[in-house]
Amino acid sequence: MQEGSLILPVTCIIGFLFIAAISTMVLRRIHFPYTIGLVIVGIGVGITAAQFDFLKPIQNMQLTPNIILYVLLPTIVFDTAVNMDSRLLFKTLSPVMILAAPGLIISTLLIGTLASIFTPLTISSALLFGALISATDPIAVVALFKELGTSKRLTMLVDGESLFNDATAIVAFQIIQSIVAAGSFGAFVVFSGTLKFITVFSGGIAVGIVIGWLIIFILRFSKNDPLIEIALSTVAAYAAFIIANFYLNVSGVMSVVGAGMAINWFGTNQFSERMKKYLYEFWAYAAFVANSFIFLLLGLTENNMIIDIQKHQEYILPIIIAIIIVLIARAAVIYGLVPFVNMRHSSKLIDIKQQTIIFWGGLRGAVPLALALSLPKGFEHRKMIIEITLGVVLFTLLVQGTTMSHLIRKLKLKDSHK
Repeated sequence: MQEGSLILPVTCIIGFLFIAAISTMVLRRIHFPYTIGLVIVGIGVGITAAQFDFLKPIQNMQLTPNIILYVLLPTIVFDTAVNMDSRLLFKTLSPVMILAAPGLIISTLLIGTLASIFTPLTISSALLFGALISATDPIAVVALFKELGTSKRLTMLVDGESLFNDATAIVAFQIIQSIVAAGSFGAFVVFSGTLKFITVFSGGIAVGIVIGWLIIFILRFSKNDPLIEIALSTVAAYAAFIIANFYLNVSGVMSVVGAGMAINWFGTNQFSERMKKYLYEFWAYAAFVANSFIFLLLGLTENNMIIDIQKHQEYILPIIIAIIIVLIARAAVIYGLVPFVNMRHSSKLIDIKQQTIIFWGGLRGAVPLALALSLPKGFEHRKMIIEITLGVVLFTLLVQGTTMSHLIRKLKLKDSHK
């Protein structure tokens, strides 16, 4: 009996990995971003599974908040952090943090206000939607920009923003959710919320840096054994998340970022070239697997949404309105805040072409969906928040994602060294 219960999930996992590998081979040959392509493949798998009884179990495989936030996200984030050019990140830290923190707060308030006016959502539900949908998802953005070959600085701006504001969105979402649950809102609540935000965000980074440093210290005794070093880097990624998130009540995602960057920074002189290659290849593979499952499952989930919308057509107009509102908020943040960044750093301007790429590159992926699905069953307008979140995610991936490479070529930013 136990054997039979294990066969199905194992078969599905192997099948998904096979589909991802074959699809990626084809997508790379036709120069189509594989993460976006896997969403389309996932939708196709869902349609096919509905036609054949022996494939029906595939339809039961769905993205859940726990799978995204606790299993797959740490792998994606750690891969980005441990392989990121730390020195280039520090050079672009000012614009990255302005977009990731004040930018996300402005976007949350703007989306929340407009959504409460133009959709059936109440102000509290609309603000929650604003928080979860405002962050550009690193799972989507990082994978896409690796495919497109833009300049290092532009890639860092987009990657850095998405990496940090992912954690910012999760923290903001949790704080707004606790305020809504408390049922009170005032100056003290705003102050305590701001203080909690700073504590959770910076505390997460600090915890991650300490764990990363400890792992580097232990690695001094490994004598450059790649198996031990890769094993301990995996421990660092997940220990950082678990300790920060569950035991210290700070940001698990920021802790993973801090651990990855600490290993990157402190390990520069300690790791041999052979070790660096092993580390890079292992985490590239781990991120590929995590990305593949996320985007295939996202496609399956989107397919179910399309079927659901056919039954409940009252969601169509709110989804269209939500897409427009999210684009307006993204434009307001990018074109409104970047000029202030340029005033402070006049020697390294982010020109209008780069601003346009950052604006249109504001893809949303699995993290907004995970936050929407994490809402309690009895939460007001939960179903509508999930549906409009899915609609926005689908639009950003299939419209913005598929046109990104054309826009980069049009603006002559591909392979630029500016």
